[in-house]
Amino acid sequence: MNRSIRAALIFSALGTLASLPSATADEIKIDRSTRAFKEAEDTLHRSTQLYKTVSEGKMGEIPKSVLDRTKCVAMFPSTMTVSAGVGGIHGDGVGFCKTAEGTWQNPMFLNLIGGSLGLQAGVKSADIVLYITGDKAAEALKKGSFKIGGELSAVAGRLDKTFTAPQAEVIAYHRTEGLFAGASIDGVSLSRDESDERAFYGTREAVLTEKIPSDLEREVNELRDTLPTHVG
Repeated sequence: MNRSIRAALIFSALGTLASLPSATADEIKIDRSTRAFKEAEDTLHRSTQLYKTVSEGKMGEIPKSVLDRTKCVAMFPSTMTVSAGVGGIHGDGVGFCKTAEGTWQNPMFLNLIGGSLGLQAGVKSADIVLYITGDKAAEALKKGSFKIGGELSAVAGRLDKTFTAPQAEVIAYHRTEGLFAGASIDGVSLSRDESDERAFYGTREAVLTEKIPSDLEREVNELRDTLPTHVG
């Protein structure tokens, strides 16, 4: 085919595409009847209940020094622990990160796996909340994953207004049987769950700063509105 004709066809096609109306957030195709969507929605609801308990301060108040530095928050309700001779944990949850303007983006769906928690013997599950205060950990999470250890260190937080951990990338807390305390996390990996994000948002990967369908936004905002208002 003549090059000039081919070029004309390409520009014509591009012009046609540009003239097509773009889909609004409410027109995104999401199959809410699938098991995958319902599981992702359940993870969001359970994470909401967990963080509401944290934000109400009934089990102790997260120090302002932690909230002031927070760039992302990740919460994992009912995280399973394995202790048959080898320590290990596994859980599903959600995470929010802040924009440069200090607003919370739409949530990422997350997996937490490996490593161990400094829990008492016999504990089978725990709720975990991670305050990500370091730039490296925050950027790594947005890109897809990171592992706690080495430079990306985590420390067990304390519900004490004098608590500071300036060198730590992650401040960790856990709740077991109604008690909320610092979690000693070692060797744990956090990663984006793209399958849950596709199921919930209807896209291959969630565009974290863009508009989402109004009914999903209401569900997301129930949790987002409980997050700290401090700008990390």
